[in-house]
Amino acid sequence: MSSITQAKAEAQKLIKRYNLLQAEAKTADSAEAARKAAEADKLVSQISALQLAITKLQAKDRETTLQKNKEPVAASKKKGANPTAARSPTEEIKRVSSEKAVLDTRINRLEEAQKKTRAQIEQLTRAKAELTRLKRQAEQSVATVVQVRRTNDEKLQQELAKLIDKKEAEHQSLKLELDVVRQQAHKDAELLKVQRDAARAMMERQKQLEKEQSLTSQRRRSHKGWLVMVTSVAIFALILGILLALLFVPSALVTPPVVENEIKKTQNSNNNSASTLPQEQTTKFNAMETYRDRLKDAQGPLMVKLPGGTFKMGSNSSSTYYDERPQHKVTLQSFSISQYEVTFEEYDWFAGASGNPLPEDNGWGRGRQPVINVSWDDAIDYTQWLSEQTGYNYRLPSEREWEYAANAGVDKAYWWGYQLKKKKANCSVCGSQWDGRQTAPVGSFPPNPFGLYDTIGNVLEWTNSCFHSSYRGAPSTGHLWKGGDCSKQIARGSSFRSNVKALRKTIRHKFSPNTRIESLGFRVVRVEE
Repeated sequence: MSSITQAKAEAQKLIKRYNLLQAEAKTADSAEAARKAAEADKLVSQISALQLAITKLQAKDRETTLQKNKEPVAASKKKGANPTAARSPTEEIKRVSSEKAVLDTRINRLEEAQKKTRAQIEQLTRAKAELTRLKRQAEQSVATVVQVRRTNDEKLQQELAKLIDKKEAEHQSLKLELDVVRQQAHKDAELLKVQRDAARAMMERQKQLEKEQSLTSQRRRSHKGWLVMVTSVAIFALILGILLALLFVPSALVTPPVVENEIKKTQNSNNNSASTLPQEQTTKFNAMETYRDRLKDAQGPLMVKLPGGTFKMGSNSSSTYYDERPQHKVTLQSFSISQYEVTFEEYDWFAGASGNPLPEDNGWGRGRQPVINVSWDDAIDYTQWLSEQTGYNYRLPSEREWEYAANAGVDKAYWWGYQLKKKKANCSVCGSQWDGRQTAPVGSFPPNPFGLYDTIGNVLEWTNSCFHSSYRGAPSTGHLWKGGDCSKQIARGSSFRSNVKALRKTIRHKFSPNTRIESLGFRVVRVEE
């Protein structure tokens, strides 16, 4: 096999390999396509080199053939032989014609080979351009993928940073709350010790008093006879004096004005003595009526019917609590709200009738204690049960209904004034026996002007409102602002753990609907819809 044939065979193999790579590059991913494009570039270079070598070999073969044809003629001339003497003219013509035909055939083959080579070179050039385009496209795709991944990584890092900050804040808050609980436990232990010592002292004092009373009773028995005699003499003298006065004093001197003056003096003395006693200031409220709806086997919660009205909801613009702003006016129609927070007694009756589980009371007692450790869903179940039992529309109060009821028409920090007073509520610093320790029985403190108890302190209260980050866009009428993030439900009010800053009527809390904690309960409303 000649060198030209071998080169052509090798070129055909490279061309087949190139076509295969081009087909695979169209279906491969970006990285694989780039690798195949690089390999195809190498094949194009090799094919071009082979084509150049084939062209050179063909030119060399052409020169060799011409040289071989010239050698017999030169040899005959050197020998001086007569060509016509060796062969006839006819034979010479045939020989020349035959050689010419052979040369023409070879020339035709070379021209065809050159045409094929040019076509292959053009095809390879187009393929190279296509590979260059694919390579550029692959590089752009890789750059785009890298940019997208980088952007996603940055977003993920930002979200992780926010989540870490949030968890750290929650951890810090829990740590602070734990410190407060520990301090309160220490104070409770000290208070218990003081109470125990006081109880012992009182017992000793009681024993001493009993001894003194025993001695006194003995002395009284010894002087009892004398006292009876003296008393009898005094009574006899008094009766005798009265009889003498009736006999000798004129009746005209006993006139009504004297009696009236004595009565006035007596009344004034009574008033003066009463004014010296400490009095609890009472405030009149504008509630329309109180009532209970009849259940099938019991009585429903005590309800207070409130008048409709307009009030300012939220904190003013100077407040630092963004979720309580802007302050806006809200107008509500008349509705009824439970006078007390729902108690364990009321909730346990519902749980027994419906088969719901009983919530834990933390060892603080049940009965008149406000129900705790109930989720938003538990409270909703209770209101639905009340509606079925009574035939009326019971539900949880909305945020605006709760704040209207807690305000009770009083535009002050607390419903009783601007300063925190002792024994007005159950919080961590309110001066009651339950402060910061546990819930108090409902109704243990005075009511607000609407006649509602425990609107400050004791337990937080679930509402029927989904979470809005602020009051922007809130409607001025209607009992419920719809929409918001319902994965978080709002609770209002304060609890026995709340400090002074957390006792404001405008404070908002958000919880998951399945939250159950010891400082969270609820009350209900009844609306005419």
